[in-house]
Amino acid sequence: MALWMTKNNLILLLVGTSFILMGVAVTGNSNLLGALPGYVLGFLLTFWLHRDTLRSVDDELVIAIRRMRRSFFARLGMITLVVVAVGRFQATWLFPLALGIALGLVVSLLASIKQISNSGKG
Repeated sequence: MALWMTKNNLILLLVGTSFILMGVAVTGNSNLLGALPGYVLGFLLTFWLHRDTLRSVDDELVIAIRRMRRSFFARLGMITLVVVAVGRFQATWLFPLALGIALGLVVSLLASIKQISNSGKG
């Protein structure tokens, strides 16, 4: 499973993106566009965590903890960078950004859990 994104996850990413864009079109509220980078960021963070976990599984405990700690701070820095950039240039997008990050994390984690349980590894 060397693919970055499976077909189902790509479909979920595109469907969620289209729902966000449809919500902007129907309501006319352009502030909802802040949910779009948040949704994509939520997916990106989940895949990043999954990749680092798979890389650390066969390492010694101390090395795995060090790698996961470094990865945690890198992901935290990524979230901080996105929030600061959005807050600097589009402050009204901050709440939809937070909702988009939460939605992206939940959707991608549920898809990953479903995929793992269907493959018989969970």
